[in-house]
Amino acid sequence: KRIPAKCSLLSARELPSPSPMGDGETELADLRTAWDALPATRKGELEGLVVEHGIFRSRSRIGFADFNDEIYRRLPPVPQALVRHHPGSGRTSLYLASHASHIVGWPVERGRARIEELIAFAAQPQFVYRHRWAVGDLVI
Repeated sequence: KRIPAKCSLLSARELPSPSPMGDGETELADLRTAWDALPATRKGELEGLVVEHGIFRSRSRIGFADFNDEIYRRLPPVPQALVRHHPGSGRTSLYLASHASHIVGWPVERGRARIEELIAFAAQPQFVYRHRWAVGDLVI
């Protein structure tokens, strides 16, 4: 979306049976705290960069690439600032996830490598909240 949602709501109405793959926890990375922990030189390199986001990148990462022209028309990639400043609190955060394709104006592979590096940094345990679900839970 050109204008990202202000928040996401996840609720548990029923839970699946436990499986060998795990119990279905949800992990959320705190991209504000990750930003705060970046070295000042890296922050300076990232300010002003724009990242192209799209469903095609996130789905291709998990092996799905069967997109037709209609899907491309309905869900075009969207440019988003990599670094965001909250208008109310002034806090700075990264804006990235698996749908971040590449950095606009950079060679695609170089931009993807930088995005992967940032995702790996932000996914460190000290920045991640893991929610273990119970029926009736609501996570915002």
